[in-house]
Amino acid sequence: MPLARNFLIISLLWVTWSSTSFGELIAEKSIDDEWVVNIITENSVNATVNGQVTHGDGLHVRLVNGRCEKGNLLTFVYTYTDHPEINELGGNLVTTKFMGGEINVKVLYTAKFLMGHRATIDIGWASVNGLKKLLSKENPISIEYIDSSEIKITDYFDITQNS
Repeated sequence: MPLARNFLIISLLWVTWSSTSFGELIAEKSIDDEWVVNIITENSVNATVNGQVTHGDGLHVRLVNGRCEKGNLLTFVYTYTDHPEINELGGNLVTTKFMGGEINVKVLYTAKFLMGHRATIDIGWASVNGLKKLLSKENPISIEYIDSSEIKITDYFDITQNS
């Protein structure tokens, strides 16, 4: 199923959710390389697609109740690199190549995870229509973290790209 069509279905689920009680919806089972609604709370709905390089580092679209005209793009980076200052990455902007352009994304925080660390990355907010256009532009969707004059990200992340 084309990515834009999947995202349209998820958008329709959001509209349904925002007019339905919380207990009436159940998250979908994960399906490799397909967008699914995977987290539903009283305040938000998350749709996600797995990463193709690092499976668990998927791309998430979070739609928040009361602000359903915009979605928040989030992703994660799991790394074995044991940089002594990895926990200080939180709050910093990191340069990426995302969907064909160079953008700065925000590392929300890092935390110990399994045998390494996991960074939570905020790519930004966009209108639902803007997200549909952006996420259907390139298949697979890809992100690459690149070194900048501020942060040499290759010192922190051992795998610097995902799609």
